[in-house]
Amino acid sequence: MATESKSRSMKPPGLQSRGTASTQLMPGSLVSPPYNSCAWYEKENLSRAQAALHMSNENLACRLAKLKVNAGRLQRELFLLQRHIKEFQCPLFETYEADILTRLIDVVHAHQDKKMMGGTAISSESIAEREIISRAYINASKQVQEETIEKLGLSSQHYQAIRRYEEQVAAYRSPNPFQTEAPFARWLLEKKDILPGKYAFWSKLYPICYGRSVEQSSTIL
Repeated sequence: MATESKSRSMKPPGLQSRGTASTQLMPGSLVSPPYNSCAWYEKENLSRAQAALHMSNENLACRLAKLKVNAGRLQRELFLLQRHIKEFQCPLFETYEADILTRLIDVVHAHQDKKMMGGTAISSESIAEREIISRAYINASKQVQEETIEKLGLSSQHYQAIRRYEEQVAAYRSPNPFQTEAPFARWLLEKKDILPGKYAFWSKLYPICYGRSVEQSSTIL
């Protein structure tokens, strides 16, 4: 008997540790090696391949949702960037042209004794205010009469310039048409010999729109 008890107590260490470890783990535990990532699908009678495919589909759906969110964010940022470029970083000449023609519309309507719809407040504009004021100027440009342009000493080319205000001009105007008076005047004087046609066309508007000649406006700081 002593020999038998002694042999039981002298089991190999490896066998003893394995027996001890097996008693510490719950049957079917997911943390027991080897780890089976698809074990919980076995309750639904799915094969390992079906379970793996199901999990892959869920991962793809999650990634797709994230991509949609990121795409929406990028689209909004792109829209804001395009608006910024259009409104604040457009070519300088287009802004100069838009501002002086906007002033011309104001002057013409004063001579026609017609009040512009929507008003012509000069201030910093919100996006909504800009749309309203731009629409008011567009409507006003359509009411400009060619005979009024002639009375101001301008040509039919100036009238045609106002006629294209909606399609090619309105989007580039500044909140305050006076802010480009001096820069445009200096630009015209620089290009006077190179672009005499442009100089003659636009310089003629300065006394009418700003009450000063191109030379006088160019000295404004």
